Amino acid sequence: MATPMNASVLKGFKILDMISVHRPEITAATVAEELGLNIATAHRFLLTLEQAGALKSYRRGHYTLGEKLERLGKIVDDINPVGGNVQPLISRLSRRLDESVMACRMGRRGPVCIVVATAARPIAVNISVGSVLGMDTAQGKLWMSHMDSHNREVWKPTLSNPPTDEELEAILRQDYARNNGETEAGVGAVSVPLRNRAGDMVLTMSVFGMLNRFTDAHAANCLVELRNAAKRFSAQA
Repeated sequence: MATPMNASVLKGFKILDMISVHRPEITAATVAEELGLNIATAHRFLLTLEQAGALKSYRRGHYTLGEKLERLGKIVDDINPVGGNVQPLISRLSRRLDESVMACRMGRRGPVCIVVATAARPIAVNISVGSVLGMDTAQGKLWMSHMDSHNREVWKPTLSNPPTDEELEAILRQDYARNNGETEAGVGAVSVPLRNRAGDMVLTMSVFGMLNRFTDAHAANCLVELRNAAKRFSAQA
């Protein structure tokens, strides 16, 4: 006889699965409508998940992923084979270009560095695994370009110089983003999406370094190498 599943636990995970990059917050009304619950039951689930640390409410009635899931996500990054697959890829790319390279996943507060390879230069730009990047970086703008208009507007007030919708649509079309010292003075970067075999963007990858080296010609060469590496990632994802 098969062991019966706990329906409440499964329902809780369905609620967590409703939150995504494109919908960072949910409400009791959203949960009730999509899962066929009454408002009182939906609210009880949300409060329980908040108490457990899986959800957090920044404004009344609206819930997003909580710190406990972020902590668990970092553990997943440490043991996730995707990270293991990306590290050799970016290490080779870093040696080839003699620049620092990193890959990021999208976290609750912005892109989170999961793997990095630092250039073997006397003076090189570096970043630590676990660091959260701003949404106005090349990788942040790339993630924003894949969001719908509502979620773009959620992020824009957090930025001192947010990209326009026209800029984001251009990034989406060209499938890469570039920074020329706008976020960190003296630092240039080029970023591309890393996609799984289904074509979904699961990570972003960027080459970054001192701005005086990131001429148009160097950025174009970095873009070619990044795209080649992204194709290899998709083939093995």
